[in-house]
Amino acid sequence: MPSGLPLGASASARKFKALVVDIGLWHHLSGLKTETEFQKNDLLSMYQGAMAEQFVGQEMMISQESDLYYWARQARSSTAEVDYLSVVDGLVIPIEVKSGSSGRLRSLHQLLGSNPECPGGLVFSSGPYAELPDHKLTFLPLYFASSATRRNTGMP
Repeated sequence: MPSGLPLGASASARKFKALVVDIGLWHHLSGLKTETEFQKNDLLSMYQGAMAEQFVGQEMMISQESDLYYWARQARSSTAEVDYLSVVDGLVIPIEVKSGSSGRLRSLHQLLGSNPECPGGLVFSSGPYAELPDHKLTFLPLYFASSATRRNTGMP
């Protein structure tokens, strides 16, 4: 977990996650064939979920009105990464983006387990809303990314 707020205080300028301003531009720059991707049954699985992550990142940049940050841990035999960190009501919330089934969410569980002060994590996916309070997780549809990560402006 970052050392505190603001998130940028402990961020490394050498390690960052690139986001393109627009999904259409990202698609064009990726160089992948549209015909192949659009033949898939689940359009959210396009590019192995990278488009879903781009979408959530773009929505968060608008709602947070700030830079985006993620969490990564590099260890000798394993690495862990959580897609994004959000600040909501003064609390750091880790966020994972899944284009299909949620999988095991190992990195998110590791971050939550090693940071008991963290109130819980959000998982954006194509699935419906669900809560797992024992695991401190809330599952939300992708389209809710902007609303769920909106920073508190102190206004009603």
